[in-house]
Amino acid sequence: MPYREDQNLAVVVWIWIGFLFLMTLFITVLTATYLKGIKKNKKKIMQMVRNAQAECLKNTLYIQEKDRERLSEELHDNIISRLNLIRLNTEGKSVNDLSRDIRVSMQLIRELSHNLTPPDLDEIELPDLIADYLEQIEGIPVIFHHSGTGGKRISSSVKLNLFRIVQELISNVLKHAQATKVDISLRISSRYLVLTVKDNGCGFETGNKYGGIGLRNIKSRTQQINAVYKLKTKPGKGVQWLLLMTLKSN
Repeated sequence: MPYREDQNLAVVVWIWIGFLFLMTLFITVLTATYLKGIKKNKKKIMQMVRNAQAECLKNTLYIQEKDRERLSEELHDNIISRLNLIRLNTEGKSVNDLSRDIRVSMQLIRELSHNLTPPDLDEIELPDLIADYLEQIEGIPVIFHHSGTGGKRISSSVKLNLFRIVQELISNVLKHAQATKVDISLRISSRYLVLTVKDNGCGFETGNKYGGIGLRNIKSRTQQINAVYKLKTKPGKGVQWLLLMTLKSN
C-alpha cells in the first residue's frame, strides 16, 4: 500500500509539473504575441505620424505657394498695371492728377500689405479682422453678420487661417461667380464657430470646377485648424460654403 501511494503521489506531481509547464508555455506564447502586437501597432502609429507630418508639410507648402500666387496676381493686375499707366500718361497730366494716381497706387500697396500681414492677431477680434478686410472690397456688396462673444478664446493661428479662407472665398466670388451680392455670417458660441459665405452667382457643377476654385487651399487650412466644411452649389443657384469648428474649452 505505501508503494501504491507513492506511485499515485508521483503521478500527481508529474501532472502538476506538466500543468505548470503548459501554463508557463501558454503565458510565454501569450506574452510574446502581446509584445509582437505592441511592436506592430507602434510601427503603424509611427507610420501614421510620419504620414500626417508629410501631409502637413505638403499642405503648408501648398498654402505658401498659393499666397505667392495671390501676391503675384495683386502686384501684376493692380499695382504694376496702374504704375505703368501713370508712366505712359505723364504727358498732358497736371501735378494734381499725377499726385492723385500715385496716392491711389499707394493705397493699393497698403491694402496688399495689410492682406498679406494682418494686424497683431492677439490684439484684434476675428469679426473685426474680417470686417476690416471686407470694407476694402469694391464692385460687389458684401453683407457681414456676426454674433457671439466667445472670440477671445480663438488662437492667432486659427484667426489667420479663417481670415485666409475668407480671402480665398471672396477672391473666388470676384473672379468666377458673376454675383451681385455676398452674405457672410460668423457665429461664435461657447463651443462652436460657424462661418457661412454665400453668393447669388452662377454656381457650378462640382464635378467640373470643384478643384479649380481654391478648394485645395481651403481644405488645407480647415485641416490645420481641425475644422470641417461643406459646399452647396448648382448651376444658376450660387455657392454656399459652411465651415464648422469646435472651440477648446478653458
